[in-house]
Amino acid sequence: MIHDQRWWRFVMVGGLCFTVNLLVLYLATDVWGWHYLLSMLLSIAIANTLGWFLNRVWTFVSTSTEWFAEYLRYLSVNLSSFVLSLLSMAALVSGLGIHYLAASAINAVALTMFNYLAHRGWSFAERR
Repeated sequence: MIHDQRWWRFVMVGGLCFTVNLLVLYLATDVWGWHYLLSMLLSIAIANTLGWFLNRVWTFVSTSTEWFAEYLRYLSVNLSSFVLSLLSMAALVSGLGIHYLAASAINAVALTMFNYLAHRGWSFAERR
């Protein structure tokens, strides 16, 4: 993976999306005065759509004309990653007694690899 240019692009897109997520969350909550849960919905929608678009055109260079199905696959991978993250956090923190910040870092690394492989092999896989 380290020698695959797509991996590094995926990591950069993820970093950008993380930053955009925090920025939108902050703006909507503290500047526009929205409830933080509504702000979170907006920030997740924007960050996921931006991530799909950038990964589609830059990371995996998809030429599929079935972009909506691809977008739904992308979102389903991200949703499954979220569920895995919750389960893993519970296991690492409550089960193994690992500090929640360390557990979050472990999750971030593991799920970045999971997400990359799932998006490469399913979300943006060439369909025949």
